[in-house]
Amino acid sequence: MIFKRGECTLSEKSRNVLLKTNRIEALSDGIFAIAMTILVLSFDILLEPSTAHTDVSLYAKLVSLWPEFLHYVQSFLILGCLWIQHHNQLHFIKSADTKILIINILALMFVALIPFTTALVGDYGHIRIAAWLFELNLLFAGLMLFANWMYATHVKRFVDPETDSYTVEYYRKRVLITPVVSLLAIAVTFLNARLGPMLFFAIPVLLIFYKPKAAISQSANNAA
Repeated sequence: MIFKRGECTLSEKSRNVLLKTNRIEALSDGIFAIAMTILVLSFDILLEPSTAHTDVSLYAKLVSLWPEFLHYVQSFLILGCLWIQHHNQLHFIKSADTKILIINILALMFVALIPFTTALVGDYGHIRIAAWLFELNLLFAGLMLFANWMYATHVKRFVDPETDSYTVEYYRKRVLITPVVSLLAIAVTFLNARLGPMLFFAIPVLLIFYKPKAAISQSANNAA
């Protein structure tokens, strides 16, 4: 509906409404917590019917689960890294609009998919399509977080105006670590399906050692 001159249309009012980020944080924390918890369901032994086992057969079964355990540890650490990056972003992002909500929902969609692709690559790690699905999952999760940061910090539309450009650039490069590693893993998987996903163990290491070379704002220090 269009009102008289000097009045705003409903759509114009809606575009000017800034939303709080607390609901984004609550939903995100819940999704990350659930995804990290249900990773344990990737172990086939938990889903098998109860059968009689000897000590030897159970030991052999547990040993055979080492690829699934390896990917469990890997995905748990990656989810933790993604959560830290998301938490850091929301430390700076003071308000939101509908576009940020949509970007975050898309990011959480890929986060919630990680337990499935983890189970897939754990069971079929020797098959390229399983590895690629896992790698693409993490690629898009990382790209959504990158898009979230870039949209929120463009002309500092949703961050504190006092946030310096170095801080924005530092966290931009930091959030690109996951997409870059994902692309490298996809390429390596062409040569070796099992080796490609192993590159993701580099993400926690890179995040630990990638430190700012110059002083960043106090608010950034509090978020790091």
